[in-house]
Amino acid sequence: MKGNLKFLFSTLSIFLLLVSFAEAGKKKDDKDKKDCIYCQKYETLEEWPESERPTAFIYEEFDYPEGMFSKQSNRTSKTRQSAAGKKVYHRFVKAKSQLNKYQHLMIRDMSYFEALFNEMLNDKKAKVETLESLKKGREAMRMSLQISPKAKTSEAVFKFWATGKMLTKAYKLNKKKRKKNKGKVDPEIAERAAVLANIKKQIAVAKVNAQRAATIEAQEQIKGTD
Repeated sequence: MKGNLKFLFSTLSIFLLLVSFAEAGKKKDDKDKKDCIYCQKYETLEEWPESERPTAFIYEEFDYPEGMFSKQSNRTSKTRQSAAGKKVYHRFVKAKSQLNKYQHLMIRDMSYFEALFNEMLNDKKAKVETLESLKKGREAMRMSLQISPKAKTSEAVFKFWATGKMLTKAYKLNKKKRKKNKGKVDPEIAERAAVLANIKKQIAVAKVNAQRAATIEAQEQIKGTD
């Protein structure tokens, strides 16, 4: 798991760049310069017949894990897309500097990224260019848990969600242990620390005395030359 998480941090930087590219792509007027394939022909999903789309770009309807969405945000595809988008923005953009600190939340919120992408596939107004860019980021994230790029969204969502919950439990247990052990120091270790501190103090005093002696000696020599 640790090795996977380390690998994940490098893929996240790629993902964040891809999101930036997707946003930048919206401002481009010349389609020939866009870094995508299907957007050369279609601008939105409304123009792209489902019969002509690869499986990865077809919406999957399924029940998300319990607790992932509130009753209100789970009402429609549009409300799920909005709720997932807010989670993704907060975790991977606004709070990206804390990804290393809160690894359990990072893994958990990857399920929201999957949900965001999936619900966008149910939105006729969704930009094809944006979807292609986000798909690349989704595949990079999946690699962290060895989830196939061809796996269904439901499979990826449940894996990220379950792993996130497991890591959250471990995080909370470790936090409790740290709190419990805070202030408890082994007597032998404390004694060694005290001895070490005393030695450091003596060394500091010796340095000061040596400097003073050197100064006095220098002054005496200056006097002797007068």
